[in-house]
Amino acid sequence: MDQRLLKRRLPRVTTRQLWHFVTAAESGKLAEAGRLLRVAPSAISASIDELEATLGVQLCVRRKAKGLVLTPSGEAALALARNLLTDLLDFENAFREDDSTTSPLVVGCYMSLAPVVLPMTQARFASVLPHASLEFIEDAHDELQERLLEGTIDMAFMYDLDLDHRLKRVPLVSVTPRLLMPVDHPLAGPDAPDSVPLAMVADEPFVLFSASPLFEHYLRIFADEGIEPRIAHTCRNVGTMRAFVGRGTGLGLSYEQYDLRVSVENLEIVSKPISSGSAQPIDLCMVLPKGAKPSALTKRWMETAWNVIREPSAV
Repeated sequence: MDQRLLKRRLPRVTTRQLWHFVTAAESGKLAEAGRLLRVAPSAISASIDELEATLGVQLCVRRKAKGLVLTPSGEAALALARNLLTDLLDFENAFREDDSTTSPLVVGCYMSLAPVVLPMTQARFASVLPHASLEFIEDAHDELQERLLEGTIDMAFMYDLDLDHRLKRVPLVSVTPRLLMPVDHPLAGPDAPDSVPLAMVADEPFVLFSASPLFEHYLRIFADEGIEPRIAHTCRNVGTMRAFVGRGTGLGLSYEQYDLRVSVENLEIVSKPISSGSAQPIDLCMVLPKGAKPSALTKRWMETAWNVIREPSAV
């Protein structure tokens, strides 16, 4: 045992006191806290009295008209108490996750990334925690950021492009854009170069994924090369973009490294690296709010994603 623990005394603050205090503070009234916890309001009041005596500070003022009003010390104690209770619940859940999980883990994912990262991560995760409840939300960049900040999703897979400063990034892999072309394109032949500069295809039509921020990022790549692209079509679905490429409607750009060499119509597609200097890599990240305390289930999911997506053949 850590010798530092042996020198510490047993905490006098109890989980019951913290639970009663947090519930009363959040509900604003002792009677409402008692109703929620199914105990007498006097028991809630006694717990708060005990907690105040132990800490040596006044946490709240109890008024009949206004209910329970927190003092500055009470506000600070509330934040700490919430974190302590969350840690205790996570400690319990760490040993219960192989059973049924009552609340689902809600995972967001940028639309074009979903086919690449969600199925492979879910398969590995389910092999370890088969009863865990998962919900996936595929959405656009701005909407995912809003959901993260509102707390309606636990984490999200996104590109590190124009992310809000209030969000924390956990980079998984760096990916570079590739040029997509139909199999009968001159640059797809066996004698063609292994990589293609954008200047070589500057006059050809393109079909681009149109959702922000990738669309704007693709336009910046062209602009940095001094190219004004001929955009034949835009699509909000990568499968649609690939179908147009397979038909020869235009060339495509893609950061998603599919190992799929055909379109949905089974038309062969060739993918090649772009040798232009402006086609720089970007990070595929796991994103969550700064300061957030992810649940034990969220941590397990993120650990799984880290191991799966960083495998050389994954993305």
